[in-house]
Amino acid sequence: MTKTLILPVPEVVHAVYLVAAPLWIPPEPGAGTLALVDVVDGREPPLPWLVQAGECPRCARCGLEHDNPVVRRLREAGRHLRVTATGPAAWPPDHLTVAASVAYDLAERTGGVLVDAATADLEPWARPPDPFDVPEGFAAAEWLSVAGLPDPAPRRSWTLCTRGLRIFGLPELRVRRITSRQRSGWTEVLLALAQRLLREHWAALARPPIPAFREFPAGLAVTAADLGAALARCPHGRARTRLSLRLDPGFPGRPAHLTVTAPGSRPSPLWRERALTDLGL
Repeated sequence: MTKTLILPVPEVVHAVYLVAAPLWIPPEPGAGTLALVDVVDGREPPLPWLVQAGECPRCARCGLEHDNPVVRRLREAGRHLRVTATGPAAWPPDHLTVAASVAYDLAERTGGVLVDAATADLEPWARPPDPFDVPEGFAAAEWLSVAGLPDPAPRRSWTLCTRGLRIFGLPELRVRRITSRQRSGWTEVLLALAQRLLREHWAALARPPIPAFREFPAGLAVTAADLGAALARCPHGRARTRLSLRLDPGFPGRPAHLTVTAPGSRPSPLWRERALTDLGL
């Protein structure tokens, strides 16, 4: 019997962007837009996280050095602008491009620092993103990021987790016990897996009415085509690997996750390395 997972489908999903440390606050910043714009303080996520110490002792988590002018602005500013747009979990996710366009325009007008609240990326685009056309043109790497957290000692490994899937109505993906050498390859695997899940998610919600829950197999294949689509590059070969997912329910203060696990009923302890080898990573 095939093991399945059941996920709730949210009626509404939210895309949030910040215009951090603006040089001035417009009197009616959201007037005439399809997004909600309000003023928030420095406790608004992910601002406190961005200015904390990162893996490098000289750098903040945002990747810039602690004495960088942008980091100082984020740390010292008392007011920021938050841009929120909502929409259904189905294709197209226009709430993303609506919020992104409004936030980009506000950042240009006010001199603020554009921050993607879901991925914690600073200045994620050189220009406002174009509206979505077809699902086949969507690339997960353009809208998601993958963060790494060191596992507790004495393990010398990492837990990798996507950031941004929740704005499409899906739990974030994560994989545990990844070695430093495997981090780069597994970052791409998680993005490819997200690409596949989103494609199937949108296909399942293509016809109204949108269901309250979705059921799908816990085991699935990730292919070279998924990898190419996720990274917006041509797929090479017919490589594929099989993985399994486990739903770890959330609770207040900690959201649910889809945790990647070994495939099959008799998993090999080398399954993480085998997945990279299968996909040529």
